[in-house]
Amino acid sequence: MKKTTNEAYYSLYCKWQESGKTKAAFAASEGIPKATFYYWCRKFDTDTIPAAFPSPFSIIPMHPTTASPVARISYPSGICVELFGAVDVVTVRELLG
Repeated sequence: MKKTTNEAYYSLYCKWQESGKTKAAFAASEGIPKATFYYWCRKFDTDTIPAAFPSPFSIIPMHPTTASPVARISYPSGICVELFGAVDVVTVRELLG
């Protein structure tokens, strides 16, 4: 039995995406077992992060400052939150709560 490399299957995967065929039709036209092609498609689908799923993290734009923090909250887990500029009491309560 001939062993096909990851690169070869990735090439076939890319070729399938451009073909517009179903996975089953493409596998049959290339002479690949359908189950094998489905396996590799699933592998390559999970190796890439789709753009449709946003990151669970939010980007907070930071402006460089040389001022020292007005307040610093250090949690027992080692996380530190430093507050610069005007400090809102409600925000501090939420961070401590």
